[in-house]
Amino acid sequence: MKATLRPLLCFALLSPALVSPTFIRGESLTDVLARMDQAAADFRSLTANMKRMQYTAVLSESSEMEGVLRLRKDKSGITGVVEFQQPDPRTVFIKGKTVQIFYPKANSVEEYDTSKYVSNIDQFLLLGFGTTSAELRKSYDIKGGAVETVAGVQATRIELTARSEELKKLVSKIELWFPEGQANPIQEKVTEPSKNYELVNYSGIKVNPSLPDSTFQLKLPPGVKKIYPQK
Repeated sequence: MKATLRPLLCFALLSPALVSPTFIRGESLTDVLARMDQAAADFRSLTANMKRMQYTAVLSESSEMEGVLRLRKDKSGITGVVEFQQPDPRTVFIKGKTVQIFYPKANSVEEYDTSKYVSNIDQFLLLGFGTTSAELRKSYDIKGGAVETVAGVQATRIELTARSEELKKLVSKIELWFPEGQANPIQEKVTEPSKNYELVNYSGIKVNPSLPDSTFQLKLPPGVKKIYPQK
């Protein structure tokens, strides 16, 4: 798989067949975004379990991964850490405009500069957490959707489409599913122009837990090989 829009990870998820649309009208987009804005004002940290499925359209193949997500928001911005245990261990570290992916078996780390809209899907997977509607609208047009059943929960889907031509080269659509009355998504789908997509489910979400600084650091072993796919 080429190292453009997916050098990595995110989710042993529900099959698309488990996400069934209903005819129930969803919450208004205004209501969903208002909750996101309110939650973002108080957001400091978050932990969640993740199941991620990557689908490759040209091969009609999918792969699944499971991991744990940790986020922290401070004056310097968002720091995200995703630790995948199964089936192929790796750690994704996102801070500022840098994404690093550490592969312990190969003792190597890939580094991407997201300010250049690097082909790295991982940078999009934090959109629904601690983000305001104003921040989203800087890069995306936002549209509300209907209620759909996700893992047995009724959730309103919202759809984001990229505004810039550069971003459109990476993602054609991002979808987020919010349970009624909640400010964090339980599912996200990122679709690329190639029809490849990432489908992620979140569970066990804990907002503003007390976490030590050490859980937001990428500790690399001696002799790690550094790789810069952009160059």
